[in-house]
Amino acid sequence: MPLPALRARAALLLSLLASAAGAADKTAADWQAAARADLDAVHQLILTAHPGSIDELNPGFKVWAEQGYREAGQLLPRVNSYDSMMAAVRYYVTGFRDGHLLYSDNARRDYTMLVNGWRLRRQAGSYVVDAHLKDWPAPLPPLGAALLQCDGRKPDAILAEDVAPYLDRRATGPMAEHLPSALTLPALPDLQLKRCQFRTVEGALMDMPITYQGVPAQRYFRGWERAPQTGPQPQRRSNKFTFEDGVLWVSAASFNTLPSKPQIAEFDAMLAGLARLEGVRLMVFDVRGNGGGSSAIGDRIFTAATGGLDYDKQDIDKLPRTYAQWRVSDLLLETTSKFALSFAERYGPDSAQARQSSAFLKQVQEAKAKGATWVEQPGGHLLTRAEIARRGGKLRRYSGPVVLLTDSACASACLDFADLVLSVPGAIHAGRTTSADTLYIDTGRATLPSGNVLVVPQKVWRNRLRGSDEALAPGIVLKADLDDDAAVRAETLAALAAMAASANAKPRLQATP
Repeated sequence: MPLPALRARAALLLSLLASAAGAADKTAADWQAAARADLDAVHQLILTAHPGSIDELNPGFKVWAEQGYREAGQLLPRVNSYDSMMAAVRYYVTGFRDGHLLYSDNARRDYTMLVNGWRLRRQAGSYVVDAHLKDWPAPLPPLGAALLQCDGRKPDAILAEDVAPYLDRRATGPMAEHLPSALTLPALPDLQLKRCQFRTVEGALMDMPITYQGVPAQRYFRGWERAPQTGPQPQRRSNKFTFEDGVLWVSAASFNTLPSKPQIAEFDAMLAGLARLEGVRLMVFDVRGNGGGSSAIGDRIFTAATGGLDYDKQDIDKLPRTYAQWRVSDLLLETTSKFALSFAERYGPDSAQARQSSAFLKQVQEAKAKGATWVEQPGGHLLTRAEIARRGGKLRRYSGPVVLLTDSACASACLDFADLVLSVPGAIHAGRTTSADTLYIDTGRATLPSGNVLVVPQKVWRNRLRGSDEALAPGIVLKADLDDDAAVRAETLAALAAMAASANAKPRLQATP
C-alpha cells in the first residue's frame, strides 16, 4: 500500500481511537455539564431570537419558556450519557409543541447507546416487534409479536409518558409514527422497562424480563435484523408529472429550499412541460413525502399547471390584512446573509430569487441598525375559501376537477401549498390527515456548545387562513397503502367516479389499472 494511503489510514484510526477514548472518559458529571450548557444556550436563543418570546398574542409561549427551562433543569441529575443529555434538552424543546423548533443530533459520535435489543412499529392498531439487534446476548420477543403491557402499563401510556416528552409531544405528524421505535432506547437511564408481556403471531402469551446493553452507535444504526417486509416499501419521491387519458398527476414531493443547479434545470423543464399541456380533464396534486421547504416552489408548480387562481378584486382592501413579522436578531441576520449568498450562487446574481433575497437582507440589516423589533412581510388579504367562491374564483387555464392528495408528512411549505390548492372552488382533498404547524415558521440554525444545532423559527404569521396547529383532514380518506402508487391512483379515481355518480353527474372518470 502506498505510504500516503498508510498515513491516511493511520490518521483515521487515531481519530477513531481518540473519539472512543473521549466518550469512555466522560463521566455522568461531564454529561450533566454538557446538558446544562446546551440547555442554557437554547433558553437564551428562545429569548433573543424566537418570535414567540415577544409575541403578545401568545402569552403561553413565555410561560413555558421559563417553566420548561426549570423543569428540564430538574432532569439534569438523571443524565449520564449523550442520549440522556439530548433527552433533557429535548424535554424543554418539545414542550413548545412546534415542528419547526428542533434540537438536532448531528454531534453524535460513536458514543455507547443503552438499548433493549428489539424495536416496535405500529401496525393495525397494535405495537408489533419488527426488528432485533443482531447477536443480542439475551432472549428477545419474537418478530411479529404484539406488545401488550410492560410493568403494569399499556403501550400507549408508556409512549405518552416515557417517550413523547423527550422526542415529540404532538399527536399529529410523521414523528408521532416514530414514537414506538424510540422505545428501544430509554430517554433517561431510570426509564428502563423491567418486564413486558407479548402475544406471539401464533396467539401465545409471553411474559419476559427486558435486558439492556450498551452498544456502539454504529451497531445501533446498522445492526438490525428485520421481519420480512411485505408490500410496497417507502420511496424517495421527486417533482414530476404524468399525463394519460386526460388525467394530469403532478407529484409535488420536494420543496427543497436550496436545490443544486442540475435540480434547478430539471425543475424548470418540468414547469415548462406543465405549461404546454392541453386536454386536461382531471388534475391531481400529489404531495406524498413532502415535509416542507420553500413555498415559492409550490407556487410555481401550481401556476405552471393551472395558470393561477383569479377572482374579483373589488373592495378587497376591506378584508383583514395577512402578513408575517420576522423577529430581528443576530440569528436572522446570519441566516438571511447565508441565503443571499446561496441564491446568488445557485440561481445567478441577476435572478429574481437572488434579488429578492438581497433586498430582504438589506431590510434586516437596516432594522438591526435601528434597533427595530420586527421586519414585516406583506401577505395580501385574508381570503377564505367561501370568500374566493363568492368572488367567482376560477383557474386561468383549467376548469375541471382539482384534487389534493396528502399524507401525514405534509407540513410547513407543503401546508401552504395545500392551502393554495384547496382555495380553488370545488377542490377535493383525498389521502390522509396532514401534519400541523404553529404560526412560527421559517427557520435559522444556531450551533450549541455540544456541537448540536438548534433549529429556530424566525417569523410569525398574522391572520393566516389556517390556524395554529390546524391539520387538514381529507374528505376522501384513502385505505390504500400510500407507498403503493398504483393502488393510490386506482382508489383515488374510483372515489372520484363514485362522487360524480352520486351527484347525478355523468361518470366520466374511470379507475385505471
